[in-house]
Amino acid sequence: MVVIGNMEKPYLGIDIGGSKIKGVLFDSRKNRWFPVFNVKTPKNKKDFLIILDREIDKIIQKKKLAGIGVGLPGVVDLKKGILIKAPNLPFLNNWQAGKFFSKFKVKTKFDNDSRCFVISEFILGAGRNYKNIAGIGVGTGIGGGIVINNKIYYGKNYNAGEFGHMIIDGKKSLEQMGAKRAFLKYGDRSKIIGIGVANIINILNPEVVILGGGGAAEGEVKIGIVRKIAQKYIVSPLAKKTPVIKGKLGENSQAVGSAMLFRI
Repeated sequence: MVVIGNMEKPYLGIDIGGSKIKGVLFDSRKNRWFPVFNVKTPKNKKDFLIILDREIDKIIQKKKLAGIGVGLPGVVDLKKGILIKAPNLPFLNNWQAGKFFSKFKVKTKFDNDSRCFVISEFILGAGRNYKNIAGIGVGTGIGGGIVINNKIYYGKNYNAGEFGHMIIDGKKSLEQMGAKRAFLKYGDRSKIIGIGVANIINILNPEVVILGGGGAAEGEVKIGIVRKIAQKYIVSPLAKKTPVIKGKLGENSQAVGSAMLFRI
């Protein structure tokens, strides 16, 4: 059942994750939000589109929206609204999300889901007092985002922040060694996340590193271990003081950040 509060033309933020599809309504005037759906991500495109259409339609039938922001799980063509590559949902490779959402006749913006997490934490959460941030989202996959001088850094092809695909051990990536499947198979992988954090600090030298995603929100990633291991591999004595903190907005941070795409 969808319960919608007293919001005038809120934004709908959607987080399409490897295991869950989440939606929140966001009131940009008061910076408040609340969840409106949380459903399991189907394993095929047909069911995925049916469920996504159903959940959005429920909201539109009850509320006039100012816009829809969508966090997509992979490499995104922001201008065309195409999910070029979805490593953990390969049936969505080359999905024309922009075309799908056009039928709702509501202005829509797209971005990478982990970058949406960083946007929400930067504006409203743990990164509010910093100008230079690196954020890492640990869930079904591992992604991230970068803020430099108060601006989201996208890179030439809008692909900056793909921390999960840095190679950690031989041919294995941080995502392969430290995301949800690795936790389920090998147990606590916080040490691996710590190595990844050290690499990011050595490369970017941010003011703060923020951990988010389901792994951080649910406590699977032990932040104390991450800090300890990162300290071991950070090169600069000054950079060893870089705070490594947990995001404040919890499991809905990516959906909130998606809704906030209209503010950046």
